[in-house]
Amino acid sequence: MPYVLGNVAGLALVVAGLVGGVRWLTTGTPPRLLRPATGRVQGWLASRRPVPEPVPPVLLALELDRLARHVRFVDQSDMPNKAERLMAARLAYDHALRDYCRAVDIPVPTAIRGLSREQRFDMESALIGAGHEW
Repeated sequence: MPYVLGNVAGLALVVAGLVGGVRWLTTGTPPRLLRPATGRVQGWLASRRPVPEPVPPVLLALELDRLARHVRFVDQSDMPNKAERLMAARLAYDHALRDYCRAVDIPVPTAIRGLSREQRFDMESALIGAGHEW
């Protein structure tokens, strides 16, 4: 009888370990016993990572120009899935426009998705008013 109980206990530990591992992979939170160790490792990794340098505004202006040309190309094209392509191109343009405005200290509206036409126009006008062009 003790032999069977030992096997059941071992099987329970293995299943608990597998469940904890799957939970760690899916949610990102490690099991309770490993949290102190993973916190130290993450802190050590973060201290060794170099601080990223900000992208110069000139490069952001070039990227914004490239994306503006791409939006015009998709808008004038006759490719399949034109609406999806145009939406993706405009979202990329909006993201680059926000990055450019942040780099030159122009206030950026908080929007989860893309910008409205008015927001986009206001940001582009503020950039041009500040002497930036793309």
